[in-house]
Amino acid sequence: MMLKKQILGALTLSCSGVLFANIPIESRGLSGANNGTVYTANNTAIQTGAGSTPTPTNLNWQLMQKNQQLENELRTLRGKMEEQDNEIEKLKNELTNRYADLDQRLELLQQKIEPTEDTDTTEDNQQGTAPSNS
Repeated sequence: MMLKKQILGALTLSCSGVLFANIPIESRGLSGANNGTVYTANNTAIQTGAGSTPTPTNLNWQLMQKNQQLENELRTLRGKMEEQDNEIEKLKNELTNRYADLDQRLELLQQKIEPTEDTDTTEDNQQGTAPSNS
């Protein structure tokens, strides 16, 4: 009878040992990304889904990547802004030059028109009559 109890106890311990050995072991890649797969002690895969909690290392990695992405975007935007500032400066200079050229041409045109009026008044004076003040 004692032998049967010992055999029954050993059998019970061996069966319960398998139940306790079925502890989940998580498997992760080197990048820290969690694919949602958990392996048990006998290498049986269990899908935990996307709702699993990310580790702080993964969160830090994501923050670093997001920071680098934002820095790259900031560099790109600053480059575009400098290009546009340069283009605006060129357009302002070109506009200033055009206005100066236009003013110069208008002055030349004004000078060409004024001497002909002066010659008309001198011709009137040559006839011996005083110019009228009206």
